[in-house]
Amino acid sequence: MACSRARARAYSSAANLGPGFDALAVALNAYYDEVEAKICTGRGGGVYVDRVEGKFSVGVSPGSNTAAEAVRELLNSEGVEAEVEIRIYKGVPPGRGLGSSGASAAAAVVAVSHALDMELAKEKLVFYAGAGERAAAGQPHFDNAAASILGGLAIVASDSAGRLRVFTVPLEAWFSVVTPMNPVPEGKTGVMRSVLPERVGFGEAVRNFSRAAGIVAAAVNGDLESMGALMMSDEIVEPRRRSYVPCYSQVRKAALHAGALGFTLSGAGPSMVALAASREAAVEIASAMEEACACCENPLATVAEPGPGAYLVG
Repeated sequence: MACSRARARAYSSAANLGPGFDALAVALNAYYDEVEAKICTGRGGGVYVDRVEGKFSVGVSPGSNTAAEAVRELLNSEGVEAEVEIRIYKGVPPGRGLGSSGASAAAAVVAVSHALDMELAKEKLVFYAGAGERAAAGQPHFDNAAASILGGLAIVASDSAGRLRVFTVPLEAWFSVVTPMNPVPEGKTGVMRSVLPERVGFGEAVRNFSRAAGIVAAAVNGDLESMGALMMSDEIVEPRRRSYVPCYSQVRKAALHAGALGFTLSGAGPSMVALAASREAAVEIASAMEEACACCENPLATVAEPGPGAYLVG
């Protein structure tokens, strides 16, 4: 029996960016998770989480965890028999719309694939990490996982054959991030999906598709003004979610008054992000957003750049 270890870090992310529901996400270096994995091949002892530690570990269940679920998907799909012990450092606030579960899953698959000396395509890494989201949301999701694994602005799509396609665009920008710490319902992602319509109008869909494409093009061209404007143009998802987010209207107004180029929910919320052209502007905007969040409990306010993809540490 041979055993090996690896530890990887993956950053938080903001998904959707307005009209890019389930397709766009940007990695943010505001927060990160790390996963250390010990893998012993030659026996099928299963995958288990030894412990969860870190600033935001309280309430995170080792028994039902996206990191373990992602590793199981990887081992089963690649035909590897191994016993895997996982230790998780939670540096991303869970349940706050910052891709916490995706970051854990991303760090886990990167650590395990390296320890097994496997050179997996980026699509496979994203697929396994996204499959791990079943533990948190009840079904796979690939946007946050893609951002945490690839870094930058990530785009995910399935082709007509159902094959996952993933891309990343380098992005030079700053984001102001405010996270209300008010209580959120159990299974928050599922709850926030339940408020969305099962069907939308053709015109709404076309406009959202074009705006999501515009965000990508604007990022490629470094046109932050257009990117910010398009982030605020969602007609389908954010209008139905914002009433569940503490002080959404007040924080949005404050961000734009302070000079934000764009503003949107981060994923399913309650975190909110604003786009800025410089660090100095982002700091000022974050301060204004925090001050406006009067109904938020112990809000976290920070600034972030687009983060790198998951990588090995230690």
